[in-house]
Amino acid sequence: MPLSSRISSMARLKRNANMYLKNVTPLIVVGRQRAGTRYLTEVLNSFDDVTIQGEIPNPVMRSLVKFIQESEKYYRGAAKWENPRRVREYQAWTEKKRDLIYAMWANTTQSRRLNPSPDCRYYGYKRPNNEFYFDFYEKHLADQKAVYVYCVRNFVDNYLSISSRWPDRTIEMVADDYLKSVEHYRKIKQAAPDRVLLFNLDDHIKYGFGYLDKNIIEKLDLDLKEDLRTYLAGMGAKNQTVNVSANPRREALTNEEEAYLLSRPALHTEFQKLCCDQSG
Repeated sequence: MPLSSRISSMARLKRNANMYLKNVTPLIVVGRQRAGTRYLTEVLNSFDDVTIQGEIPNPVMRSLVKFIQESEKYYRGAAKWENPRRVREYQAWTEKKRDLIYAMWANTTQSRRLNPSPDCRYYGYKRPNNEFYFDFYEKHLADQKAVYVYCVRNFVDNYLSISSRWPDRTIEMVADDYLKSVEHYRKIKQAAPDRVLLFNLDDHIKYGFGYLDKNIIEKLDLDLKEDLRTYLAGMGAKNQTVNVSANPRREALTNEEEAYLLSRPALHTEFQKLCCDQSG
């Protein structure tokens, strides 16, 4: 290959390297289904310096995680032979791994890809229950220090919304998932207290947009201009069940479900621990 062609190729590779997001903080919206993840994502995407991609289907997510883990295992294992070429290959992998994860977020979601602005500071995706991938991201995005927003609401409304959308899910199934999710939130909050934020949909409804501003927008240091504040404050969180399901949203528990709820007091007490008190 002529020298001029090699120089041209090198310049092109260097230019292409800039196509990925280099200086952003990963921002992942997780938590309970039907607890405001879609609404919160819409709010965050209203800021020019935030891009949150849509949801990655669970089977796809499992495949992506497996691919990253197996690639990591291969390159790390090869580097143990202390062959200089293998060591360089592993170093190259660790440098490119972040770009690969970001590309996966952009191109494997169920919705159209969102293109970040040149000023993007936060880049991520939203998917309920992906708080359980916390350890995966802490390992493979260790240098980027991801921020997580955990969404939750009271169990009864959470269950009624889920049951309306997916009638085959029993209250026992949802209750077990709910308590596991809340327990995992506590674990990741303890592990990264400054990088795990809480969005309680009930508190947002009770206290208004100021709750979201104080607990999410301010903590992310986002610039909330007055016209955007007016727009977001008027937007409100809308329940999407009626838009995606042929079934009307359930409004009350059955007698049997009420009895079951009394047998699992932790469903109420654990949620109450996540509620703020602004009475003062």
